[in-house]
Amino acid sequence: MSGAVEAIPDINDLVRVTLGDLDDPESEDLASDVPSRIEGLILDPKTGRVLSYEIAAPWFSGNLELPKAQAGCSLQWPSSRGICFLPVAFEVQETTDRGLRVWRMRITGPMRRQERRQYVRIPWLLPTGLEIRRDFKAFEPKRRRLLELSGVRAAMADLPDSLQGQALNVSEGGLLCLTSVPVLPAHLPLITRFTIEATCFVIPAHVVWSLIRKINDKPEVESALAFDDPGQQGDVLRPLLFEAQMKARRAALK
Repeated sequence: MSGAVEAIPDINDLVRVTLGDLDDPESEDLASDVPSRIEGLILDPKTGRVLSYEIAAPWFSGNLELPKAQAGCSLQWPSSRGICFLPVAFEVQETTDRGLRVWRMRITGPMRRQERRQYVRIPWLLPTGLEIRRDFKAFEPKRRRLLELSGVRAAMADLPDSLQGQALNVSEGGLLCLTSVPVLPAHLPLITRFTIEATCFVIPAHVVWSLIRKINDKPEVESALAFDDPGQQGDVLRPLLFEAQMKARRAALK
């Protein structure tokens, strides 16, 4: 999937699968944001509406058992307006004629979008350094388990230790950042480094979503990053963002 998908996904689109109760991130049976791909569609013969998806069987580290029949799950993908969620139910695992294992997932409700705009975002082109955190022992057990189940730890092997990018906007809660490829997996733990008005910030964060966009015919990776603890440096960051917002408003009035 080379860009954001605005409608429900189609064959060959990349998605992520979450098992368990999507609205309860503490659920013990939750496995979150595991990569997969749409392999087939089951359509209503009268309306042509998608009833079920066949997705490439996702790989959950340490999880050898299939979900129970009709277990609630969700498919997730990024769009230009936030993360899209489609509630589905696991029906069965099958093997295609090509020998590919697929899960049949029945749609159980309408798509919803989570825009994640708790904080005011200030447009700001800001050089930003990203350092991938590999110190898993420093994370609490539930976060370590999430990183294992989502495949993030395995994906880290193919990622560089650091990336240089540019923030497109900044808020007390995180950054929207452009970097070169590769796409960064959801939940990837990072250290963000940037400077505003001679004040250096070094803030732990994680990837919310990441996708490839073509900018001036060149592929760039756009990633939404959320600070792990927005209150950690909020008292320092808040007045700087407020001042930038006021300057922009004064400039617009001239």
